[in-house]
Amino acid sequence: MIEKDCAIELQRHALAAIRELSMLLNKCQGNCSADRFEQLRDGVGRSIGQIQMGILEVVIEEFPELDDLQ
Repeated sequence: MIEKDCAIELQRHALAAIRELSMLLNKCQGNCSADRFEQLRDGVGRSIGQIQMGILEVVIEEFPELDDLQ
């Protein structure tokens, strides 16, 4: 069980990490070869997926009211 204030912090930092990864990918677009960009996009996508499933889903499972997509 996670305390709610900790869950809120986890969610906040996880979402910030997703934003940072997305901005990083956008910054790289057009500044590297298409092949390298595809590699980076794959890595960023996998990382975001891990954050979503390993952190955000855990938080939402315990505190469904924190799911801002409902």
